[in-house]
Order: sequence, then structure tokens, then C-alpha cells
Amino acid sequence: MNQIQSVLITGANGGLGREAARQLALQKGISKVYLACRNPTKAEAAIAALERETRRKIFEIVLMDVTDPASVRTAVAKLSTPIDAVILNAGGTGGRHPNSLTSDGVTNIFATNVLGHVVLVDALLERQLVTSTILYAGSEAARGIPKMGMRCPDLSDGTVDEFKSIADGSKFGPEGDPMQTYGYAKLTATLWMGAMARQHPHIRFVTMSPGGTAGTAGFDDLPL
Repeated sequence: MNQIQSVLITGANGGLGREAARQLALQKGISKVYLACRNPTKAEAAIAALERETRRKIFEIVLMDVTDPASVRTAVAKLSTPIDAVILNAGGTGGRHPNSLTSDGVTNIFATNVLGHVVLVDALLERQLVTSTILYAGSEAARGIPKMGMRCPDLSDGTVDEFKSIADGSKFGPEGDPMQTYGYAKLTATLWMGAMARQHPHIRFVTMSPGGTAGTAGFDDLPL
């Protein structure tokens, strides 16, 4: 694999995404870091802070809302230069209404953690805009975290219908516990990444959990 010089990070204006951008900018050889964010004001503030902290002007905003596939496709359509690596970091528990359905028929929590990234990767591969590595920010929730009340996700048969029920929330009902459905979303994304690795052997697909981390916004707007 060639040395990575450019990276695109989703959910990059705060938390793990912003810290990844900062640390990457300090690495020798990195010449461009794209911050994929949905809020332009927060993205501009993040760039200003990152430039101060790293003393480098290598950051560029890509406006993108991973909960909206149309937004993702529009953002990719505006890209013209191939990117070496992509960090699929955006996620969380789906906002104040995690079980509500988007216009695409999936829950907010599934759209944030899975669907938007699937659309992004497919669009990048279709246009041959990613050259080396795709990293998904996974979670131990995919195999259960008993101490946090997260049971191990239970796939009864792994059929298309079962995964549909995870995507639209019908497996859990309208009052599904976001802490539980989050684990299923992360498990689904992890399995997807494995499938993509088999389909596209010229690209390195990696799922890795950041572990227990402080300072993220992942649970800030979780319902009480």
C-alpha cells in the first residue's frame, strides 16, 4: 500500500472525529484532511481551532449529513480528487428521536451509524475516489457490554428480513432501547465491512472500536 496522504473523516467537527483530524495532521506525509460535517458553522470553528493547534492549513470542509443519503451523494459528486483513506466516524444514538423513521424508511440511529456510511462508501468506490483504506469506528456494543446494560445482539437467522427489521426498528418496537439498538447497528455495520473487504480486495477495510472514551458527543442528546 502507498503511504496515505489524504484522509476524509465523517463527524469531524467534534469528539473522536476532530481528535483524529488533529492527530493525523501532525503525522508526516499527511497533506490533506477533509472534515465531513453537516453543520458549516461548527465545521468552520473546528478548522480554525485545528489550524491553531497543528499550525497547518491542510483542512477542508465537505458538507455532508450522513443521515441523508441525498446529502452524501451530493457531497461525493463535488469531489474531484481521489482520497487515500476514509474514517467512518459519525454515529451515536440517533438524536432525541432515535427510533423515528427517516424518509428512507430506517431509524435515525440506523441512518447515522450504518446507511449514510454505506451510501458514502458505495459512491466513493463507484467514482474510484478512494485508493487505500476505509476505517469504521465500531463499538464493543456489537458484542454486548453487560456493565452498561447492553446485551449481546441476538441474530436469530441473519436473513435479509431480519436485517430489514433492524434497519426499520420493527425488531425492537417503537419503544426500543437506544442503548440496545445501537449495538445491533454497530454489529450490522461490522458485518457489512467484512463483506466489503471480500468484495473489494484492493481496498483495506478495517473495523476498530476506540474503546471507552471521554469527551465525545455520542450520548449528549439521548432521551432521558
